[in-house]
Amino acid sequence: MLHRQQLDVFLRARCRGAARSIDIEDLLHELWLRCHKVDIRRIDDPKSYLFRAAHNLVVDGGRNALRGRHYEDAWDYTHNRASGGSEPPTAERRLLARERLGQVDRALRAVGERAALTFRRYRIDGMLQAAIAAELGVSLSTVEKDLRKAYEAVVAVRELSDED
Repeated sequence: MLHRQQLDVFLRARCRGAARSIDIEDLLHELWLRCHKVDIRRIDDPKSYLFRAAHNLVVDGGRNALRGRHYEDAWDYTHNRASGGSEPPTAERRLLARERLGQVDRALRAVGERAALTFRRYRIDGMLQAAIAAELGVSLSTVEKDLRKAYEAVVAVRELSDED
């Protein structure tokens, strides 16, 4: 890869303070995959484009790591409670949980019956997307679109709850 040594230094400088160890070789490989798809003849300044893509890759990685920590924290909290954490849930927590569940249920109903069923079969029943598609008589693409709609609805409920 052209400019490999400069990219290595560039990426190491940007990943220096990362909480988790980042494999620079993996980043360079991902960068190569991203840039390999681009028609270089259409780019005015290829070197600038390459370093901007490297920067974006580091930013994306940081976002993904933050999102991963958020999910891990939520899982730890949920798992701790489900596995008999030290304190039983208070009446207030139970009420809030029921209220949030109602909000999620309403949001899922709002996206449509098929999308809600697809979400439940995938997330709660643990079915594979291909099996859901066969069961409902729709394409795999339709199942993916329905899941996307359902996830967006659930995330919207969560974001509203986080604002409170």
